[in-house]
Amino acid sequence: SSPGSSRCAPFEMYGYDIMIDADLKPWLIEVNASPSMSADTDTDRHLKLGLLDDLLTVTDAENRFNGNPPRRVGGFDLIVDNGAVIPPEEATSVPTMLGCANMRAEQLKKLNSRTTQSA
Repeated sequence: SSPGSSRCAPFEMYGYDIMIDADLKPWLIEVNASPSMSADTDTDRHLKLGLLDDLLTVTDAENRFNGNPPRRVGGFDLIVDNGAVIPPEEATSVPTMLGCANMRAEQLKKLNSRTTQSA
């Protein structure tokens, strides 16, 4: 894409450290402007590779969605699009499923079938 087009959009990724107390109340400990992406365990590696995969899908680095972003990608939910608030797909009182069981693998299969059908 050319400079100045809507496809040129920088983004930043932040890391949030949250602690859950005995009453299941979340407490924000800190926000990291440059979160570590190194991994010490297989679980950590799997989590961070999934995060990066989802992040690159959300930003549509390959222009697979032609300006029509999916409403949910892995652990990300589209809640605002060009200033317009997007209503949730499911009946819920919150606009995002962040932190909920999000069935990432199932969502990515749907997303993949969407992009292969439009190709």
